[in-house]
Amino acid sequence: MRNFSQPYQQTGFTLIELVIFIVVVGLVIASVFVPLQTILENSPNPNYQAIVTALAQERMEIILAQRYINGFASLTADPCPGLGVCVAAPTGYTISPAVITSPFTVNGDAAYKQIVVTVTGPGNSKAVLTSLVGNY
Repeated sequence: MRNFSQPYQQTGFTLIELVIFIVVVGLVIASVFVPLQTILENSPNPNYQAIVTALAQERMEIILAQRYINGFASLTADPCPGLGVCVAAPTGYTISPAVITSPFTVNGDAAYKQIVVTVTGPGNSKAVLTSLVGNY
């Protein structure tokens, strides 16, 4: 028999406490997964990243091959508009090669040019290749 002169001792959780716990846990989980989903949506797709890297490397090799064939002085612009060997970028990809002809000085020697090839594609994929070429 219960002694009513002593205060009642509560054991367990009430329904309100359980609902508050579920709401708090739900908010914590949502605060973790919403930024994660945003990061995953904005990250480059590995397939697209491999394609932009291959396109950038291909264009860099064409530019460097023209330098070896025609000499350092001919290295002033992208040779692809005048050549028939360059393939157009696939749909959704852009290739932006740049030959920076202003001389770069390395250890007091200004006989260098910089080549920068930038390729962008779908899914925030991007590749930038840079090469420093000397007149040797």
